[in-house]
Amino acid sequence: MKRYQAIFFDFDGVLADSMDVKTTAFAKLFEEHGPDVQQKVVDHHRRHGGMSRYDKFVHYYSEFLGRRLDQAGLDELCQRFSSLVVDEVIAAPEIPGVSRFLEKWSGEVPCFVVSATPTEEVRLIVRGRGIQRFFTDVLGSPASKADNLRSLLGKHELMARECLFLGDAEGDYRAAMDCGVDFIGIKSKDNPHLAEKYPDVMWVSDFLELLDDPRASKTPSQAGSPK
Repeated sequence: MKRYQAIFFDFDGVLADSMDVKTTAFAKLFEEHGPDVQQKVVDHHRRHGGMSRYDKFVHYYSEFLGRRLDQAGLDELCQRFSSLVVDEVIAAPEIPGVSRFLEKWSGEVPCFVVSATPTEEVRLIVRGRGIQRFFTDVLGSPASKADNLRSLLGKHELMARECLFLGDAEGDYRAAMDCGVDFIGIKSKDNPHLAEKYPDVMWVSDFLELLDDPRASKTPSQAGSPK
């Protein structure tokens, strides 16, 4: 790969194969509202992987239930969601090649997690998976991914155009573009529409491709930079 100053990683669907864990939790929390609402929630979640659970819950109540979600209700939903997912995410398998990739690159450039999961929760999960040694910092919501990227770029005096963000959601791509950071997409069963929507982005199935595939010797701009 191109010699970057730093590498940023989303978490779910990028470092861990944990998207189904989150999907199951959303389905469980909206089960009482019937199968139609439940399916709408699941479909939206699968297509908006980079969106925080806070924003998702507010959206689901407003758009699918026609109700306003107050702060107390939001806090309760977030707590229930966290109790359903943390242990499962810690136990989730890694995306193939993640450990090798982190072993290789974290010793050469600073690496960061920028997730839509709440900061303290994603830090707990990173520690639980025993991968905290690879990362200079781990940030999550309520700050947006773009804001967290900007914060880390400034704090560590990094040039945006010399950094890379690895993500699997449109929100990841948008955050990278907003900050002027290179982007490589990780493909999954939940995001085939993104490869069609952004065909100029380099999309890989896993980190083994980035380690071993000759295409990974190209920079994103050579492979087709996002427009």
